[in-house]
Amino acid sequence: IKVTVSNIEVIEATILEQLYRVTLRIQNRSDRPLTLSGGSFDLELNDRDFGSGVTDQAVTVAAFSDAQIEVRMVSTVFGIVRLVQGMQSREGQPLTYQISGRFSTDGLMSLPFNESGEIDLPQQTGVTTQ
Repeated sequence: IKVTVSNIEVIEATILEQLYRVTLRIQNRSDRPLTLSGGSFDLELNDRDFGSGVTDQAVTVAAFSDAQIEVRMVSTVFGIVRLVQGMQSREGQPLTYQISGRFSTDGLMSLPFNESGEIDLPQQTGVTTQ
């Protein structure tokens, strides 16, 4: 199993907490269909804890195939502060992420995952600071 982040959307934001819709792509790298009955994950951005999520959504991923699921993730104001601090020190560099967690199968087994990647951010042009 390989799990990657496909998209992150803000659903709701308050001063102390933010709620996101995260699209995860799940790749089944085996020759048998894989039925998942829920799971949990933690997301780091730029090597800093950012948010966590859980889902009870069931999905079956065909053999040697992939599927996308949308899950909810929560972060706190501290996650945003850590993200901004990390981005200031990495100006012009891609945003790195690491997602780790586990999915439960329809049996008694759980499948851990731990994946990382990079997101290229658009360059700001014409912005000056004084």
